[in-house]
Amino acid sequence: MKILVLQLARLGDIYMSWPALRAIKRTYPNAEIHVMTRSRFESALDGLSVVDRRWTLPTTSIIEPLVRDEVDLVQSFNRMDGFVQELQNEKFDWIVNFTFSPFSSYLTHSLTTPNTKVTGYTRHQDGSLALNDEVSAYFYAQVGLDGANRVHLADVFGSLIGVEYTEEDWIGPHAITEKLNLSDAFITCHIGASQDHKSLTPTQWGRLIRYVNQRHPNLKIALIGSESERNRIPEIRQAAPTAPILDFVGKTKIYELFEILQKTELLVGGDSAPMHMASLTDTPSLNISTGNVNFWETGPKATLSFVYRQEGLTDVHADRLGEIISSLLEGQVAPELITRTAGMVSYQIEESPAQRFAWDLVQAIYMGGSYPLAERMETVQAAMKLTEINNFALEQLALIPTKGIEAVTPYLDRAEEIINTICRFAPELSPLVSWYGAEKVRIAPGSPEQILSATVDVHTALRRHLSVYIPQEETPHEEVG
Repeated sequence: MKILVLQLARLGDIYMSWPALRAIKRTYPNAEIHVMTRSRFESALDGLSVVDRRWTLPTTSIIEPLVRDEVDLVQSFNRMDGFVQELQNEKFDWIVNFTFSPFSSYLTHSLTTPNTKVTGYTRHQDGSLALNDEVSAYFYAQVGLDGANRVHLADVFGSLIGVEYTEEDWIGPHAITEKLNLSDAFITCHIGASQDHKSLTPTQWGRLIRYVNQRHPNLKIALIGSESERNRIPEIRQAAPTAPILDFVGKTKIYELFEILQKTELLVGGDSAPMHMASLTDTPSLNISTGNVNFWETGPKATLSFVYRQEGLTDVHADRLGEIISSLLEGQVAPELITRTAGMVSYQIEESPAQRFAWDLVQAIYMGGSYPLAERMETVQAAMKLTEINNFALEQLALIPTKGIEAVTPYLDRAEEIINTICRFAPELSPLVSWYGAEKVRIAPGSPEQILSATVDVHTALRRHLSVYIPQEETPHEEVG
């Protein structure tokens, strides 16, 4: 069996894929596993012994003809076609797309043969998006910054390939280098990130480190980051002149960070690759989460993991964060921290009733959970309005055989607009509207009769979900299922 896994996202996403790749090999021990990444992030596979062959997407080679003074579309196309043909010659039995992006869906489709099993985003023959499995549909509808999802991406990957993780899936590389002579007690601060809003400023880092040093004067502080982040060091040192700093910024390969992470007492940093590497070494971690980051999906998975969440960097008070870190080193968990828990949802946090309702509704739609009770009149009113519009859409669909699609389309389009705006008044129902949108996308190309039948099925299912929130006298005469 030959399997190709596409993971074309950044370093952190690749490390979050390690448990799934190990689970594939554990489940199919005789399989030959190929993994495709972007060349810039290929090093995130170093030390993962279950990968038999690596492929790198030749982005630079493909784009180069497009940025010349005289653009050469033909050469760019030929280079991409040659790369695709080379992969097609491998005759993969199973393609797993972990990337969930438009480009990856087209690439997956181009590599698919009649005998290839495909999991993840792909395309239909007409080029439209194909969400052929339930997890892909779930990702499309519920995962992302505005989604109600509470499942970590690593667990989404596991569900996509249909495996249950074991403890052995969550380990570091097969061999960790011993080059850095790390013997004294230290904590580690990752002073950079893939995006500026994910990491503290140098001044904030310096003040934080100064506070920790004052409280734990014998504790060393290791700094890690990329070569481009070395310009942060002078300002950090200026703010914490007496702190015993171990400077590894720009001085290690990413694979060598595993040695640091394995020996550190606590990793402190933003949502970036080292935080996900620490999950593989089970290193205690404090994730500083700010801005448009969804910690539910990308936070640390180590046993002793904590999330310090603020809306923006200006809301982070460095001295208070230093106090929080010092308390963690002393075994005390500050009330501001979001704590790691076991189970499907990785973190424990107090949420608003609307947020709890939305997540419970997701579980009811996808996981067989109980429908949450509507505690707001606005929820019931929105559900009634959605039911009214949905019934109108079903009536219009029933007219298509006699009146024709052209006559009905304007009314259906208007119904869609209203369905997509009603959740402004009851955002807790957004998961249901998102589910509906994904189910519409899942309707495959076919004859007019097939498409009509599938569309009616989606609207009928939406009516069943909504009926839970309709007063008895308004409920359609159909059992909820």
